[in-house]
Amino acid sequence: MANLDFFAARDDQIAIIEFILAETDFRIFETASAFGEPLKAFRSIAELDAVARLGTDKHGNGTAHLLQLWSPSVMKKLEIERIKLDPKTCRGHTFRESIGGWALVQLYLGGVHGRAITKSHIGHNSETRARNWGNKGGVDWAALKKLSNRLRYHVSRRLAVAKAPGRPVLPAAHALVKQGYLLKELAHSDWSHEIKG
Repeated sequence: MANLDFFAARDDQIAIIEFILAETDFRIFETASAFGEPLKAFRSIAELDAVARLGTDKHGNGTAHLLQLWSPSVMKKLEIERIKLDPKTCRGHTFRESIGGWALVQLYLGGVHGRAITKSHIGHNSETRARNWGNKGGVDWAALKKLSNRLRYHVSRRLAVAKAPGRPVLPAAHALVKQGYLLKELAHSDWSHEIKG
């Protein structure tokens, strides 16, 4: 699996979304819809920001915004599944939708919670893992690797201004650290990361 954990505040997350929309063919989706609603696709920062304010992590768990990136150059078929719900246990709702596929890229955004900045994450399956779990084809793994490398390089090399152990720190997050904010996996954990260098 190709993974990158990093620390990003609002302006950093906006810069990442801008890059995705302008410099890649990724389309941005929520991982799963709200009960009774179709799956949302986000074509702009404004659309995404309207659903949940970028840069904030309401619950402090590093998964304030669970997004999936789908590229038609990687997977031709977009897989959206409608999941049946029991209206008795789901406040009267009968369905929700989720996106699936072996070569989606996960973009999980943390952000500011109190005086902490929770980690964000980019990751996706490897070809080997996907095949071991049953993928029969339909994925251009070389195209995925190229796109993924571009995105991770942009975050870790072009945007990052500092590093916590194994985790790039982006400019807005770094500015908050200088004001006393802590870099944490989870906002309520007892330990935090220190910036190196």
